[in-house]
Amino acid sequence: MSGTVSAGRLERVEVRGIVKRYPGVLALDGTDVTATGGSILGLLGKNGAGKSTLIKVLAGVVQPDEGTIAIDGVETVVGSPHEATGLGFSFVHQELADVPNLSVAENVSLGLGYPTTGGLVKTRELRRRARGVLERLEVEIDPAAPLSGLSIAERRMVMIAHGLAANASMFVLDEPTASLTDGEIEHLHKVLRSLRDEGVAIVYVSHRLDEIFTVTDRVTVMRDGETVFSGATAEVTKPQLIEQITGSHIPTELRRRRVLPDGAEELLRVEGMSLPGVIEDAGFTLRAGELLGLAGLVGAGRTELVRLISGADRAAAGRIVVRGEERRIRSPRDAMAAGIVLLPEDRKTQGAVLSFSVRKNITLPAMSRFRLAAPLPMPSRRQERAASQDLVERLKIKVPHVEQPARLLSGGNQQKVVLAKWLESGADVFIFDEPTHGIDVEGKEEVYDLMTELAEQGRGVIFISSEFTELVGACNRVLVMRDGRLVDEFEGDRISDAALVASCYSD
Repeated sequence: MSGTVSAGRLERVEVRGIVKRYPGVLALDGTDVTATGGSILGLLGKNGAGKSTLIKVLAGVVQPDEGTIAIDGVETVVGSPHEATGLGFSFVHQELADVPNLSVAENVSLGLGYPTTGGLVKTRELRRRARGVLERLEVEIDPAAPLSGLSIAERRMVMIAHGLAANASMFVLDEPTASLTDGEIEHLHKVLRSLRDEGVAIVYVSHRLDEIFTVTDRVTVMRDGETVFSGATAEVTKPQLIEQITGSHIPTELRRRRVLPDGAEELLRVEGMSLPGVIEDAGFTLRAGELLGLAGLVGAGRTELVRLISGADRAAAGRIVVRGEERRIRSPRDAMAAGIVLLPEDRKTQGAVLSFSVRKNITLPAMSRFRLAAPLPMPSRRQERAASQDLVERLKIKVPHVEQPARLLSGGNQQKVVLAKWLESGADVFIFDEPTHGIDVEGKEEVYDLMTELAEQGRGVIFISSEFTELVGACNRVLVMRDGRLVDEFEGDRISDAALVASCYSD
């Protein structure tokens, strides 16, 4: 029977036997998780393991079919997000859950109450409060700035600041360091340790195992909706943890970089690409069969550069040459016609149409290939279904059927749908912007394999990643950006994590 939880600092949250069913999917199957005050719990599992569903249960967004939640020994029901906040829970979700048309300060205090006088918001006080928590995160973000003008990394930091402003008793952070620099991650971890030392309970969800070993005290692993392992972080090794996550052994060694044959054809040449205040005189080449990395700190201009190349934004100056022919690229349609496609960092708003089915998402860029014979200029659903099912199986997309809406898939599986969509386009140049963001260990291996397969087919791949070890292990060559300029190039054995870090942080 449910009881009443008194206000104040909670000591222990126990989730026992939680079950959640969706049509065709058992998302949670008797999940057990315990978070305690003064401790950081790492929550791990592949995409589709049930982590996001568990977080939604704790947040009061969905109600479990079975099981209990007890706070300090008192069984309770989290009936809504408002009730979750009242219980002392604060959530920093993996996907941006902010309000872009509000200011930074308004987002930091959103739902926490704005200071008012005479019915009017005291803007100066609101900004002062926001500045205080932002300074605690040691980030230089103007509280008065509109959130829509910030980068994804900056917006994520604002979400974290919102959690700090709530002064909650339990923080649940879902992939909080995605797209953050090493320095920003270090600052965040410092803040979390400080909160832990104050008695706060912290649940930290991350696919970056190094972070788990760096910042957590205990770790819980979920697989197929069940809890399969719980224990002290210090008492488990990385290979053991990977085995628990995947259910099988995956080698942890870096993959061997492929060697390009002499005289490989030049697929893409970029010259003098510029956009005032953003990109300055950027130029490089991409060869057939090459996997080219693009490294840099957040704000260095990596995403901005590839958006110019792919026509998502329009450059002020520059030339793009594809297979020896100069192409005028002023829109994504122009880029697609030239054989260039971009898989954007923000898959939710730019990569997929979440209300569409998996089938529609995959076949959308190549609908003309599936048209029925004249005089019926309409797509053949049978052909679309066969093509999309083939890619679902090839990419191991976890979905009951191809007619399921993309919004019901986990983040990692949504990313794979975006990949599948562009595989059907027949492009020559694939640009992957943070393709492993929010994807589990096994899923990352599948993305690496896919990029390697594209290169082996003679296509060119540009790979942006904030995890330099990914670039070191996968790329033939790596370019480094800093302050909107390409400043360094590393090839073959010269590519190393230390070299990339040194180049990124040089003046």
